[in-house]
Amino acid sequence: MIHRMNAPIVLTRNESVKGVRNVVTTNELPPRTVYGCVRDIQSNSNQNNTDPAEWEYKASLAFSLRDDIKKDDTLDLPGHGVFVVSDVKPGRQFFAVTAMQWKRGAE
Repeated sequence: MIHRMNAPIVLTRNESVKGVRNVVTTNELPPRTVYGCVRDIQSNSNQNNTDPAEWEYKASLAFSLRDDIKKDDTLDLPGHGVFVVSDVKPGRQFFAVTAMQWKRGAE
């Protein structure tokens, strides 16, 4: 399978910083653009009685091994919104990444 790494994806990462008196805070690192392949986006919805509808989107992506992708990174996919990385598996030629997005109600 040929993967064209031509989709610009904005990656945002948070880092934990231990401050005064061992208080841990998170800092958002500057966003950077990486290029990857959007392989598939699946959607699933659920609604019980009068509860608001809930949607779950699961994106399968591929990135070059030289890109630094970690679990809990935030990926902004053009035309699809913001996803959170839930799984990263290194392969022979690329990272296989699974990212999730959740929506509730009329969002």
